[in-house]
Amino acid sequence: MLNSDLWASTIDCGGSLQITARDIVESYGRSIPADGKPDYFRLHRHRFRALLAALPPAPARILEIGTTPGQFTTILRRAGYDVAGVDLFPQQRAELWRSLGVEVRFCNLDEQPLPYDDERFDAVVFSEVIEHLTGSPLPALREMARVLRPNGHLVLTTPNQFYIKSRLRTLADILLSRPFEPFDQFRRAMHLQGAQRYYNHSRLYSMQELCWLLEQSGLTLTLARYGDAWEQVGIEPARLARHPLRVAAKSALWLLTSAFPSWRSMLLVVGNKPSTLLQKT
Repeated sequence: MLNSDLWASTIDCGGSLQITARDIVESYGRSIPADGKPDYFRLHRHRFRALLAALPPAPARILEIGTTPGQFTTILRRAGYDVAGVDLFPQQRAELWRSLGVEVRFCNLDEQPLPYDDERFDAVVFSEVIEHLTGSPLPALREMARVLRPNGHLVLTTPNQFYIKSRLRTLADILLSRPFEPFDQFRRAMHLQGAQRYYNHSRLYSMQELCWLLEQSGLTLTLARYGDAWEQVGIEPARLARHPLRVAAKSALWLLTSAFPSWRSMLLVVGNKPSTLLQKT
């Protein structure tokens, strides 16, 4: 596995001021209003930290693919990045995009090229999206390589197919003769139409598969890391008094995946665009 320390975890905010990715993310979390989806932030805060720490220093030009609900977009702007985005439902957060000064365009990656010129961005953030694509992600990844500047970076995260909690749940379903998908979830999925079908995961990936896809898109793999984003949710000391058994169980899972990193919940890879990009077929 490649060195996991591609970038420093400090963000240069101009002059002599440097703050950590953790500081920026947690500062944003303290400012979320009640209607700003604080529960979503709690579930994804560790992923946000990992993404921010993996990006080149601000003020780089960033393309964020899949901007809704806009929490990481806001974090990027607070960190000093110049941000553009694409999304399936850009109109749902149109007021937020205007307030941030971020242009978010509609794009369906399964069907359309990215609506930007060649070599436009220093980095592309493609986080928790690839698992929703219904077709091969290679055309979309090659589009991301196209819009990157030479030596630009694609930062990609996705749930790990070999996450031990998911594997144990599947084993329990087999032993208890339960369906892998509860009937209410199946029924909901069958009613989704058009772009709404992307609310569901189409497939999960292993680290080997993700690295292969990145290299096939013409990028050079510079980082491959197993992240524990989900394991850290729910083991906060403040929850111990209220939910001791739950915190103990979650802590045991976190310790287990610390001992066996390939069982962790999240995959994070970074690809670099060479000065001369050779597209693979």
